[in-house]
Amino acid sequence: MSEAVLVTIDLDDEERSLMMHGLNEYFGPARGQALLAPMVGCSTIDEFYDLVLRLKKSVINVEPLSDLDWVRALVLTEICWASDVLGAGIDFATNFRDEKAAPLLRSMQRKINTSQRLILLRDNAKAIAS
Repeated sequence: MSEAVLVTIDLDDEERSLMMHGLNEYFGPARGQALLAPMVGCSTIDEFYDLVLRLKKSVINVEPLSDLDWVRALVLTEICWASDVLGAGIDFATNFRDEKAAPLLRSMQRKINTSQRLILLRDNAKAIAS
């Protein structure tokens, strides 16, 4: 297996803060860890928590990530902020009001989301249904 190339994406401080909070909520009110773990390529809940912690630390420290890790961080942030079923939804515990968070999330989507990254996420997901 080849080493993944690390990529720097120029998130501003507010985007980085929203992503960090989105990832952090999986250690609090977010609810969908068991369903989300296989989607981001994790076989166990512990593996999911390790991944989320690693992503959060990289985002906080402004470190480059692989394309797969960028799309993982984005989708987990999207779900945590927006979904009351799988994420924290209305319990999202930050100072970001919806009027501020929605444009920040859209900006992150434009910077991070590509068809190639979506394919990486899809191909890395673990099957949970037959």
